[in-house]
Amino acid sequence: MKTTRTLIVMAAFAGSIMLNSCAKDGAVGPAGPAGTNGNANVQSSTFTVSNWTYSAPSYYSDISWGALTTDIINNGAVLVYVSTGTSVWSQLPLTLYTSSAYSSSLEVVSSTGNIRILWTDSDLTQPNNPGANTFKVVAIAASQRLANPNINYDDYNQVKAAFHLKD
Repeated sequence: MKTTRTLIVMAAFAGSIMLNSCAKDGAVGPAGPAGTNGNANVQSSTFTVSNWTYSAPSYYSDISWGALTTDIINNGAVLVYVSTGTSVWSQLPLTLYTSSAYSSSLEVVSSTGNIRILWTDSDLTQPNNPGANTFKVVAIAASQRLANPNINYDDYNQVKAAFHLKD
């Protein structure tokens, strides 16, 4: 029995040496074309929100997005921008001043898989329904956030350039 076990162990050892000692013969193929720059640790998406629900004193709308993982929420960054003009993106939270005495505030609450946008007027009464608005959401892994401390995250164009985001 001991001899059989020893032979099996020796055969397995010899087989592993033979398999790991093999070399491939042949020329190395040509290099492939260069890929596009990108960053798998940063994702972005654009959402148009037109369905709002009123719950005093705010309207709210939820955006479901699978890129918002628990790790992103706990360790990374979730950036939300709203379109405030042609090619102009303003980061939330944001206060829009419609007059010197009246404003609307937009806030965001992030959780795993979801973003809630809150729209509240300064008089805390029911505001007009916000209607259709376009939001850009960017999910950044902690490693990328830490590796890029000099980005002005308020400026969507800097974020877009730094992380090679496509609109």
